[in-house]
Amino acid sequence: MALLEVDVKQFISTADGSRRYAWQTVSADEALKIAEPRMRCPECKGAVGLHRRSADDTKPNRAEHKKKNPGCSLGDCFDGVKKLAANPIEPGEESVHG
Repeated sequence: MALLEVDVKQFISTADGSRRYAWQTVSADEALKIAEPRMRCPECKGAVGLHRRSADDTKPNRAEHKKKNPGCSLGDCFDGVKKLAANPIEPGEESVHG
């Protein structure tokens, strides 16, 4: 299963007008527009890589886990029990939705 959304670490504007460096959930399409984004899976916080749409359009722009995690329902080998990746990226930091 392909991830159509990813967490990207970038500067975001807050409600009070200030800016901070935080994880933001964006579409894979948006992530492909960012030069060298720092990314992770929004659910298991594992490392992901971006892939462009297939030439025959059977697969959309997407992200895929770099290492399979049976504890992630967004991956292709989910075992039914959600858990963080073996080496999660900043698991204590929540992401905001773009």
